[in-house]
Amino acid sequence: MKLRITVAALALLLLATTAQAGWVLHQETPGGPSTMSVQDNKVRAGVGLGGMIYDLKNETVTMLNPDRQVYWSGNPQQLSQQMNQALEARMEQALKQAPPEQRDQMRTMMKQRTGQGGMGQGKAMAPPAAQVEVKNTGQSAKIAGYKSTKYQIYVDGKLRQEMWMAQVPGFQKEMDMGKMMKLAHSMRAGAGGQGLGWRRSEAVQKLMSQGMPMKIVEYGRGGPMTVMTMTSVEKKNLPASTFQAPQGWKKVDFAQMMR
Repeated sequence: MKLRITVAALALLLLATTAQAGWVLHQETPGGPSTMSVQDNKVRAGVGLGGMIYDLKNETVTMLNPDRQVYWSGNPQQLSQQMNQALEARMEQALKQAPPEQRDQMRTMMKQRTGQGGMGQGKAMAPPAAQVEVKNTGQSAKIAGYKSTKYQIYVDGKLRQEMWMAQVPGFQKEMDMGKMMKLAHSMRAGAGGQGLGWRRSEAVQKLMSQGMPMKIVEYGRGGPMTVMTMTSVEKKNLPASTFQAPQGWKKVDFAQMMR
C-alpha cells in the first residue's frame, strides 16, 4: 500500500513539473513595460491583447490588432508578398491624384525606393560581412533574481551592444534563440530590410545560446541606450490560447491589417 502511494505521489510530482513548462518574462523597454510569454518554442510579445506571436517550429508570425479585433498570420515569404501588394496599391492610389505629366516620374522614384519592383528585391550588393567579437567583461549583477554576466559585443572594432546573460534552467528548452533570430531575420529581410546583420553572426548566436538576456544596452551615435531590462521572470504553465488569436477575431490580409 505504501509503495502504491509513493509511486502515485511521484507520478503526480512529475506531472506537475512537466506542466510548469512555460515562462512569462516582464520587461522594461523605452516604450514602457512589455511582457513576453514563452512555451514549447512559441513566443508572444506585446502588451494586453496586442503584439506578435511567433511559432518557431513552423516559422510563422501572427500580428494582432486589438483595436479592430483582426489579425494577420503567415510566413516571412507571405508577409513580403502581401507587403509588396499593399505598397503597390498605395502607390497607384497616389499616382491617380498626381498630374498626368508627373506620374511616370513619380512611378520611377517610388520603384527606386522600394528596390526596383518590390521590397527586398533590389539588386544592390550585400555589404561585406562585419567582424564581430564578443568579450566577457567579468562583471556580474543580479537582475530579476538571477546572477547575470555582462558581455560586450564589438562590430568592426566598435562597441555596439552590451548584453547581460543569466543561466535560467529550463528556459532554452522552451525557446530556441537560434530559431527566433532566424525567423526575425527572415521577416526583416523579406520586408526589404537588411536583416539582422551582425546580430546573426556566429559569435552572437553562440552567446545567445548560453542563457537568457536580462539586459540589453545599444551603442549608437547618440550614446548608450538601454533597450530592455528584465524586471521579473515567472515560470508558469500557459494555455494554448496564449499563442493564438482570440476567438471571434477576423483573419485579414496585410493591407486590411494596416488600415
